[in-house]
Amino acid sequence: MANSALASTSQAQVRPAVSQVKQVVQERTRRRADKAACIAIAEAAQTLLVALVSRAAEEARRGGAARILPWHIGRAVQSAEFRSSPFFTKTTARAADGTSGGTAKEARRAARAARLDGHVKVNPFRSLVKRTARAHGNVALAAPLVVALSAFVLEAVNQVADTAGEAAAKSDATTITADHVRTAVTDLLAGDLQARALVAIDAALVAEAPGE
Repeated sequence: MANSALASTSQAQVRPAVSQVKQVVQERTRRRADKAACIAIAEAAQTLLVALVSRAAEEARRGGAARILPWHIGRAVQSAEFRSSPFFTKTTARAADGTSGGTAKEARRAARAARLDGHVKVNPFRSLVKRTARAHGNVALAAPLVVALSAFVLEAVNQVADTAGEAAAKSDATTITADHVRTAVTDLLAGDLQARALVAIDAALVAEAPGE
């Protein structure tokens, strides 16, 4: 548990900014979200991004590649760790790897499509993706994947926010709280991903608590 907390502390240095998450959540759900909820959503999204980049970096190193390419992300998403989680629908998987066939040309096409449909127009997560790749994968990302993975982070924030908003609605709450986010994480993730996200959320909230 201590190691998990330390990992979460390091992760918090590159997680999505609370202000960025709050803006996305409000625009997405039309509900208020308190600070703890925004921190929890940021940690959940970052847990997914770190796991995906780390697994893709392993694929890249295994193949002797100097940087992560679209098919490395595709292989990572197809691993049992990710396929067991309801979050990873076909649409999300395509957003994650930026391609349906694994070629750089298709990745660029997906990046352009993301810009056109608004994913990247106001996407605040591009610099986050680059920092995460350096911190957790120690490899560079092909340019189209920065765009595609930024869309992935935004999709993660959106899905967690949507599900947390549904949990808030069921309890007649006017504000999304961290407990609603924990419920969303439990619904959307499974196995080790779920456990890691919940540990990261709890550790981040303890670190942010007054007097800590």
